[in-house]
Amino acid sequence: MMRILFAASEIYPLIKTGGLADVAGALPAALRAKGHDVKLIMPAYKGILEKVEPIHNSTNLGDPFGVGDLILLETRTTEDDIPIFLVQCQTLFERDGGPYVDQNGVDYPDNHIRFGAFSWAIAMLAQHGNLLGWQADVLHLNDWQTGFAAAYLESWKMNHIPIVTTVHNLRYNGSFDMNQFPDMRLSGELLDIHGIEFYGRFSGLKAGLVYADSITTVSPTYAKEILTSEYGDGLDGTLRAMRYKLHGILNGVDYELWSPEKDPLIKQNYSIDSIEKKLDNKLALLKENGLSEDPTKLVFGIVSRLTEQKGLDLILSAIPSMLEKGVRLIVLGSGDKVLEEAYNELQRQYPHQVAIRIGYDEAYSHRLQAGIDSLLIPSRFEPCGLTQLYALKYGTLPLVRKTGGLADTVFEQGDLHNGFVFDHADANSLYEAMERCLACFDDINAWQQKQKNAMSYDFSWEKTTEKWAQLYRNLIQ
Repeated sequence: MMRILFAASEIYPLIKTGGLADVAGALPAALRAKGHDVKLIMPAYKGILEKVEPIHNSTNLGDPFGVGDLILLETRTTEDDIPIFLVQCQTLFERDGGPYVDQNGVDYPDNHIRFGAFSWAIAMLAQHGNLLGWQADVLHLNDWQTGFAAAYLESWKMNHIPIVTTVHNLRYNGSFDMNQFPDMRLSGELLDIHGIEFYGRFSGLKAGLVYADSITTVSPTYAKEILTSEYGDGLDGTLRAMRYKLHGILNGVDYELWSPEKDPLIKQNYSIDSIEKKLDNKLALLKENGLSEDPTKLVFGIVSRLTEQKGLDLILSAIPSMLEKGVRLIVLGSGDKVLEEAYNELQRQYPHQVAIRIGYDEAYSHRLQAGIDSLLIPSRFEPCGLTQLYALKYGTLPLVRKTGGLADTVFEQGDLHNGFVFDHADANSLYEAMERCLACFDDINAWQQKQKNAMSYDFSWEKTTEKWAQLYRNLIQ
């Protein structure tokens, strides 16, 4: 049994902006199910205290950043009953916007202090947990928002527990202007090319990479891709120097939440043996969106941040010709305002075939996965991707670009072909894959064979949890 302190800036179901929250909600629960003592730590954003059990202990960590006292609150999650430390500081975290951006979608100007203070609290708990009666054996950091914790532990020049840093998306490097560095209460010794300096700025993600004992990414292919200049986002040199401690471990899926057999959020439950019942969900989704209810027409779907990283601009180029052939398109997502408006315009042009919902709605995302025929993920890069893993379980065939975790999980050829794959991030390659998808859809036997292959894959956390446990064990030993 190992004691693991798992630090993340968002954890589902408490707060979610992306896949990090799903992982932070599911992996610790899977590790606890294997007998390990995992505790979470996250900022106490506005409204979070209403979503957890009553606070049973609080510790004042003082006011090291001059913004108000940092209070460490101890409680448990109501959903999975996992112990969680919440870092409370009203001036930093109790705001009306999201965890990282204000109500206008603009980064908070003091994010360096917000997540510096959060990271400092993580480091304090990792170093002095015995004072609270629980000393972790290993610290697991996630993304740039926790990366500064590794820098604090380094700057304190004390022996400390081993650190794992997981990169969920290298593009978000948490870099800040050098004139903000004095706010961080960090040693200037760390500000060099082998430390946290990043092209004349300083970076939380680089801190997490440089001072970790092990670096992981969320798929084996992404772990290779980020060593190249094309995918390395300026950190490829750093990562190549540290490839000896870099591992790719594929994310898992919580099939308690994502399974068409028992999903309470969809119209009709179904399984690999009753795949024909999926049609009820398709018709219900079309009706909900006011689209013509023709079961013979292919329905493409998107559940995504609307960004160029996700290739959402490529779909806009390729989809009109598909719509002329009678397909439907249902979209859930938000992001780039130009892309949002372009998708809204597409809906205005094809009101009986296209339905766009800007924003995020967890229940609707389940209905969408169950109701569409094929999920479009033409990403320019994709560290892991979770939506294609959900789609596979629902017999919804992913159509993906061969990159990162998509390349590790979706296959058009071979015995267990489960979707459609294209190589190049351009509209022509995407369109050709859509044509292959449409041709397959018109062959009911070929389509159902792909669906059954898709549903037979097991990407549960149980399969990857042992890899995590072995990684932790190696570090502790």
